[in-house]
Amino acid sequence: MADYNLENLFNDLLKKKNFNKEISYTSKLLSNKDFLARKIGEESIEVILEYLNNNRDNVIKESSDLLYHLSVLWISVDVKPDDIWKELQRRKGKSGLDEKKGRLS
Repeated sequence: MADYNLENLFNDLLKKKNFNKEISYTSKLLSNKDFLARKIGEESIEVILEYLNNNRDNVIKESSDLLYHLSVLWISVDVKPDDIWKELQRRKGKSGLDEKKGRLS
């Protein structure tokens, strides 16, 4: 497994939070909520399209883009990867269908 993981990515991006948005794409995204939201939508669609086209290599590339942008979003709302892991742990052992029903009520 690669030495680089989502926590490493998150921490690297967190360091860029206060960089000059003229030279840091991460900082630019953090300064413009609409731009960040659009980029996440765009990257999500690209992952789906590559999946539907059975293009494994491009699924990897587009998933990397999506995880990058999602990590930036987490930073913008003060969510840490550990918060996500805790939520996934809370759901462990539950049927995904049952868990979803619980959110709807």
